[in-house]
Amino acid sequence: MKRFLTKSLVVASIFVGAQTAQAVPVDLELLLATDTSGSVDGTDFALRRSGVEAAFRSAAVINAIQSGAIGSIAVALWDFATGSTVAVDWTLISDAASSNAFADAVAAAPRGGTGIQDGQVALLGAALASLNGNDFEGARAVLDINSEGAESVACSFSQLNCVPLQDARDAFLAGGGDAINAIWMNDRDFFGLDPADLINAFEYGALNVIGGAGSFQVFAATNEDFIEAIVDKIVREIRPVPEPGTLALIAIALAGIGGLARRRSA
Repeated sequence: MKRFLTKSLVVASIFVGAQTAQAVPVDLELLLATDTSGSVDGTDFALRRSGVEAAFRSAAVINAIQSGAIGSIAVALWDFATGSTVAVDWTLISDAASSNAFADAVAAAPRGGTGIQDGQVALLGAALASLNGNDFEGARAVLDINSEGAESVACSFSQLNCVPLQDARDAFLAGGGDAINAIWMNDRDFFGLDPADLINAFEYGALNVIGGAGSFQVFAATNEDFIEAIVDKIVREIRPVPEPGTLALIAIALAGIGGLARRRSA
């Protein structure tokens, strides 16, 4: 759990005189994971890849990155099926040039992932190891899953309740990950938001996948919808909306400041 141990390791290195490499501080470590299992054909894959590319070329995403307390984020792109593959390794983004360079790498990355099944349980474990083992120290560590189906390795693709996936989510959050978000795609009558679908995507996501402070899920019925939705989603991950409790505290604090100002002017 890198973020929990960094300060202790720094202190220890001073005492032993070790030259310990320091992790680069960023506002966010964001791992984008794209489903490349058998249900995703070449056209679908290309459109979703282009959506991620377009997001990091957009002014909205670049402005969100630069508006953070540190003004930079670290991002990686993975493909996953039964196994996972690094499409673009961890990259520091702090301005338009570095964001566009990441977009170039996304556009050039070949399709990865191994197998035809949707292995979300294995993905969560590997993602946590990568977030804890990279060269960055984020104020938040977030996994963003894009998929069009349910876990089909540890559970059946037709199974709404997947306990192994719930356990993997809980382990991710307990092990140093801050949130898991999801953008779900429609897969015929197997997975989506239509009443006739075998599994309701939002029910599945809420029960098994998403979690952590500020976590959320969205749905894109078509790949064209995905291209628009992924920009808004990444902006929301970079610049999260405060929790209702936080908003209430802010309101109370502002009210207190206002009252103090009125008393001083009386």
